[in-house]
Amino acid sequence: MQKRDCFELLSAYLDGEVTASERKQVEEWLSTDDSFKCLYKRLLNLRKGLQNIPVPPTNQSSETTIEQVLKRVKRPYDLAWIFGGAALAACILGTVSTLFPGNSSRILQMAETTELTPAVTQPAISDSSLMVALNKPVMEIPKTAIAPK
Repeated sequence: MQKRDCFELLSAYLDGEVTASERKQVEEWLSTDDSFKCLYKRLLNLRKGLQNIPVPPTNQSSETTIEQVLKRVKRPYDLAWIFGGAALAACILGTVSTLFPGNSSRILQMAETTELTPAVTQPAISDSSLMVALNKPVMEIPKTAIAPK
């Protein structure tokens, strides 16, 4: 027999739902197989633990409890609709804002290039506050020390 079948048979044995031949089989396994005994003890402890769980007294009707459960189940769907609607509104607002003339969005601006004359080797300096020097760095970059081998 497979372990799952043994487990189901043992569970039915504990519930008193086995035939006489099945009862004999389970009792034979309990007397000969140590792993089956261990499983039996674990199921007994689980059964006792479930029977000893305290049940809190209820002060409300079952209809009220069902309504509260259904509200909690429904809440994630409501939040999904809210966040989905906010995302959709943001997309529509972004699309509509790009359609109006005079849009000063810096995201879609094209780069401007300056043409060099053959006699001049440096590009013209623009009024921009950012300047990149490729040949002469602004500050000295220290050389890294080579670790001895």
